[in-house]
Amino acid sequence: MGFRITTNMMLNSYRYNLQNSTGKLADARDQVLTHRKFNSYAEDPAAATQAFRLRRDYYQTNNQITNTKDVYSKFNTGWQNLQGMLKDLINPMEKVSAIRGNNGTAGESRQALAQVLRESSESMVQGFNQQLGDHFIFAGNDGLRAPLEWKGDELYYRGVNVNAGGVDKPTAPEPTWLNDWSDALKGGLAAGTVTQDAYDQGMAWIKYYRHETDVIPENGVDPTTTLNNLAGPNPSAKDQEWIQYYAHQAGKPTADEPAWGDKDEYGIPKDMPAASDDPVEQGWIDYYKDQADYIKLKEMAGEEMYIDLGMGAKESTPNNPIRGTYFNSALSALNFMDYGVDADGDPKNFAILMKQLADVFDCWDEDADPQGYNPELAKGTSVEGLTSKELEDRAFRLMDKLKLAQETLTAAHVEMDAQSSYLQTNQERLETQATDINMEILDVEQVDLAEAITNFSWDMYCYNAALKIGNQLLSQSLIDYMN
Repeated sequence: MGFRITTNMMLNSYRYNLQNSTGKLADARDQVLTHRKFNSYAEDPAAATQAFRLRRDYYQTNNQITNTKDVYSKFNTGWQNLQGMLKDLINPMEKVSAIRGNNGTAGESRQALAQVLRESSESMVQGFNQQLGDHFIFAGNDGLRAPLEWKGDELYYRGVNVNAGGVDKPTAPEPTWLNDWSDALKGGLAAGTVTQDAYDQGMAWIKYYRHETDVIPENGVDPTTTLNNLAGPNPSAKDQEWIQYYAHQAGKPTADEPAWGDKDEYGIPKDMPAASDDPVEQGWIDYYKDQADYIKLKEMAGEEMYIDLGMGAKESTPNNPIRGTYFNSALSALNFMDYGVDADGDPKNFAILMKQLADVFDCWDEDADPQGYNPELAKGTSVEGLTSKELEDRAFRLMDKLKLAQETLTAAHVEMDAQSSYLQTNQERLETQATDINMEILDVEQVDLAEAITNFSWDMYCYNAALKIGNQLLSQSLIDYMN
């Protein structure tokens, strides 16, 4: 039996083949126009996956290049500022060296140098307050506020006096029994070895001993017995005075103690009063505040601001980057000028050293006094009250320390130069890496243009042939004649 091919069958088959040829022609045309091997993930899953990874690496590398350029601008501007400071210091430092080597320099020459030193000190502070855009370069992690500020003759870094750390600890004895007991109760409660009731009773006694309340705790224990146990087996006469005071049996001893609460990990009270009418109490307040300020300076000098410059960017734990995988872009003026005071009680800060040496030079006047000292000029300065010998000793001591400070600043300048060079090298490496990745992307995604044009020509030929064959094979129907 024969098989009859109807006109509808021919039309359906022809229409399917023509649509297939049209689709192939459209795809070939897109390849020629876009130069892409594929336009959807389904066309080539393996190549699309590789392309996604390469483009992610390419965008990440471009971000690292941008970061490197920004950090380089910051470090290069900071380096130029340091270079300007060192250049401005050449003349005054040469004169200081001349005075250091020759004690016969005229007093009026020293007074002129004092003015130069003050101007250099001001210029240095202004240099470390330099901005790049809207951010201060040498402000550590807080680039939105000027890092350095003069308040009279005192210099402050982000609100903290750079001369912190020089207040001596008061000699007045400070009993620690109550703090030790409080710490033991808190530790025991946390460890589960002290019950909540025992903790509450113990803290009630501590409040009573500190005169925070006059109500004797309900457990009825003799306060003197408890305090004797705290003070040790053989309490001294001074301890006995405190025991009687804590037991509400006598007045407060003349050697006062700061009773402001427990101390934190640095040994500094958390709840410290602003001031006290008692000189001994005020001595402790000044000491603890000075220690707190010094710790703040130390923390700000050690601030770090990590940025990804293509060195791995890994963290051991969340927000805890692995050193060496990030670049630390924080710059603190404290690391260039120094802070605190040394064993002689002299400031370490470069700008303050220049100011105090200027005070010395102003008062070092042989014409005004046979001993080379004018007490009138010293009033209100850092050398007020010094004898002529003390003034001379301080002059030579500060000159030596000023020279060391200059050497430290020079070393920091050289280190910044090395860091700037590294950033330039890193930028070149990243740019080369970006070019290589881009070439890989082209190898994966870009079509061979000659091959694409050949395929397009062939698909165009097939499409035109399909149209021609359709005109020849599909005869006109009765309906066509009727129209």
